Amino acid sequence: MNAQLHQLYIEYIKSRKIRIPEDQFIYLAKLYPALLVCMSDGVLDKEEWDGIVMATRGLSAEFVKSPEDDRDMIAMSFRTEIRYLLDNVDKWNKKFLNALHDAIKDNKLDQEFILETMYLFANIADGISDEEQEAINKLAHRLEIDHA
Repeated sequence: MNAQLHQLYIEYIKSRKIRIPEDQFIYLAKLYPALLVCMSDGVLDKEEWDGIVMATRGLSAEFVKSPEDDRDMIAMSFRTEIRYLLDNVDKWNKKFLNALHDAIKDNKLDQEFILETMYLFANIADGISDEEQEAINKLAHRLEIDHA
């Protein structure tokens, strides 16, 4: 794992006083730009939240590693952290984007995933708005993701 992302993970779990596996945190960090796109118009629409709920149900399956793992609890954990991050953008925005930038700079697959996720989340409610497209462009530039 990237050192800067690992440091962010340590800071985050200490600040939140939670236990979230590091691989789940990394996935959450990669979703972070898409969450910012959803909030680019200043409001998280019901359709956007419903899309996030559906996405967390699907991705929670990725983290079920044993019969004791509860897929619904993993999905709920993701939703809780997503809601927290959306409510605390001022606190975490720069830290997440800095760590993510460093972590993905040489990883085209992660860059593509982040870009595709931003477009996917932007498209949840009635297509991609001008604000969402502008947010995608700014975030792609900030993270140095080529998206011509």
